Amino acid sequence: MNILKRLLILLSIVLIPSFGSAKQIELDFMVFETPNLPAEFWDDAIERTVKDFPQFKINKIVPPNVGSMGDYLKQLQATDQFPDVMMSNFAVAEFIEAGLLLPFEDSDLERFADPVGLGLTNGRQYALPMITVVESVIFYNKSMFEAAGITEEPKTWYDLENAASKLMKNNVTPFIVGGAAGDSWAAAWPLMDLVALNVTGKDENYLKDLRNGDRNFSDPLMEDAINAYSSLVKNGWTNSTALSLNYSELQQTFLNGDGAMYPMGSFFAGAVPLDHPFEIGVFPMPALDGTPRLVTYTSGGPAVSALTEYPEEARLFAVEFSTNVKTNADDLFRDAHIPNNKLFDLEKDMAGYELHPLIFEIIEILQTPGLQHVPFFTFEVGDYALLPGLQGEVFSNSQEILSGKETSEIIDNLNSKLIELQ
Repeated sequence: MNILKRLLILLSIVLIPSFGSAKQIELDFMVFETPNLPAEFWDDAIERTVKDFPQFKINKIVPPNVGSMGDYLKQLQATDQFPDVMMSNFAVAEFIEAGLLLPFEDSDLERFADPVGLGLTNGRQYALPMITVVESVIFYNKSMFEAAGITEEPKTWYDLENAASKLMKNNVTPFIVGGAAGDSWAAAWPLMDLVALNVTGKDENYLKDLRNGDRNFSDPLMEDAINAYSSLVKNGWTNSTALSLNYSELQQTFLNGDGAMYPMGSFFAGAVPLDHPFEIGVFPMPALDGTPRLVTYTSGGPAVSALTEYPEEARLFAVEFSTNVKTNADDLFRDAHIPNNKLFDLEKDMAGYELHPLIFEIIEILQTPGLQHVPFFTFEVGDYALLPGLQGEVFSNSQEILSGKETSEIIDNLNSKLIELQ
């Protein structure tokens, strides 16, 4: 071997970076696990990102319950264990106000089809708009509808009540709802949709006025929305087991055929087996005044801690995790989360999956022309965010609605909490 060749080999060895000797960046990453997104999903997604960026060592953290993610984060912060990165399945606005989250840079948002998503706070994005979820949909058992003589999907609130009445006369429970203990968010789902469709989606100033103390929960629009949920219970149209079911059991109750309709987010479509014994359809929850509105949520990706030792690296991990097309594909398949990634191609990237037809129906609903898209109540950010602590009050009072409490009592509870927080 000549001297020049040996020198070139030695030089190449010196110049090749050694990942084994480089300092590894260790990040704590909080995720949430559900029946649709179990540990396997998150482990695979993290592994994909780390494979492309081996400088990261990721410690996965899972809260005791998906609905308690915000409370668990507060506990961790109080004990100096706040994670570096966290999926934003909580009231992000509370943590922005507390100075616990870092904003993303404009360059971090270039891969997202809709970089604004749920909204900005002081012109900055604090949670990556990784996915779009259609929140205000109602799944239904087609066989039960047919047997009750319901030939069309309800288009108005009157149609919905008429369908419920027919189902009841046919000895079928019209609505499956619920959410026990830590799954109070599930009990609140119909109410959050009703408020978004009929209050905040109808009066864009309501949330600002609520936050500023100029209005409260006694507003007639809010009373109508709460009454609409309460009436389902008072008419006997909901399952008697509502407050004994956790989220997994709630979902399974509908899949078992114990009721005709299930108001829940579009992610439920990912839980329906292709060979399910009965056919399930889906339609948008109607607004009380008949105006075509749809509650959507474009956010849900990672947020980054303002306390992290590695802010730039944490932002890099968050972006790469959110825009990994294989993770996006698995997420769409498992949980019907529609990717907000410019790099994602539905036809090409889902070639290896057999998607449930419900997912395509939901995409069609999302793309329906003329629908006013409104943000999901209690998850708003910026000037439209609820005061810290109000989301939990909405959740717990939704359980009170299912227990049969009067609308006036619910409003009093919410107003009392509002005064306490102002």
